[in-house]
Amino acid sequence: MGSKMKTDALVKLRDYWESLRNGRVAPYRAELDPRRFEDVLEHMFILEQLNPDQIRVRLAGMRLCEMMGMEVRGMPPEAFVTSDHRRLFTQHLASVLTTPSVVELDLRTTDTFGKTMKAQMVLLPLRSDFGEITRIMGCIVSARGAMRTPVNFRIDSYRADPIVVTVDDSAGTAQGHGLPGFSEPAPQFAPRNAPPPLRAVVDNADANARTPRRQGHLRIVSGD
Repeated sequence: MGSKMKTDALVKLRDYWESLRNGRVAPYRAELDPRRFEDVLEHMFILEQLNPDQIRVRLAGMRLCEMMGMEVRGMPPEAFVTSDHRRLFTQHLASVLTTPSVVELDLRTTDTFGKTMKAQMVLLPLRSDFGEITRIMGCIVSARGAMRTPVNFRIDSYRADPIVVTVDDSAGTAQGHGLPGFSEPAPQFAPRNAPPPLRAVVDNADANARTPRRQGHLRIVSGD
């Protein structure tokens, strides 16, 4: 076990999550307002559970990509920790999703030059737009400094707080309550064997607008 998290950014993020939860088991991902935690966005990530045995990074901030030395979207989150701590980390992820609980981790890494860096991570459960707890909002904060990439952490200690539900949490969805980029599309009927419709996602911009995009701007085309 570990001591209560002291990093201001993580305390602020957890307090925001608690206010959004408001006694429920977990908030919906679509309810997140990035303007409320702009100062920690570069440290954040969102994980998605694809099936009981598979979790992937869905979104990641720049700081995490810098620590890994690569784009981490689509990677398994176990890559963030050393091989001998991956089983323990997987157990913590499962606890967040199934108990559910909030998990705080004290981390440490030492690179090949003998330089040591400490970090703290918080893992918070989120609901998909369909009410299932299949998302994790995470944030990792460390002292800035040059480290050999990729940075893989060891888990020094942890704190797991099971969530206490104090209100009726059995009805309603959050569709339509989030900001662009955080809400998920509602399912639509399609005839059997019909090809999936494609949509262009450019920070919620009009896909048909003929305005030039700046170099390096992300453009994703996906099927529903």
